[in-house]
Amino acid sequence: MHTIVENFCLYYKEFNQDSIAGLDRIYDQNAVFEDPIGKVEGLNDLKHHFSKMMSNVSYCRFSITDVVANDGQAFITWTMRFAHPKLNGHKEITVTGVSEIKFDERITYHRDYFDVGSMFYEQVPILKTIIQALKKRLVA
Repeated sequence: MHTIVENFCLYYKEFNQDSIAGLDRIYDQNAVFEDPIGKVEGLNDLKHHFSKMMSNVSYCRFSITDVVANDGQAFITWTMRFAHPKLNGHKEITVTGVSEIKFDERITYHRDYFDVGSMFYEQVPILKTIIQALKKRLVA
């Protein structure tokens, strides 16, 4: 496995406010990050984005489940576990997803694919009820 991919996997194992400062070890200054919530360009904006996201999170851990990599690109499947005081009664939330990364000496592009509904919307009681009802209608 490529060193950049190994470092990416190690970095996200225990993701928190303190680790954000170390993003420059694996990301290029002009890195682009995208996920279902939005897109940021540049390392400083990425640090700000992650810092804002993690500001109220009690913990966030990633378990890497599979890695497919070749020259300059990798797809990494993961399970994220986190707790947020305003979601799911501060109980742990589990989300599965995939990261696509492109790299040279550092990561130049990072895109996360995951179900934002299971991460946020289904953690709000009234929205959870509506979403569950809609899902039942889809399979009925």
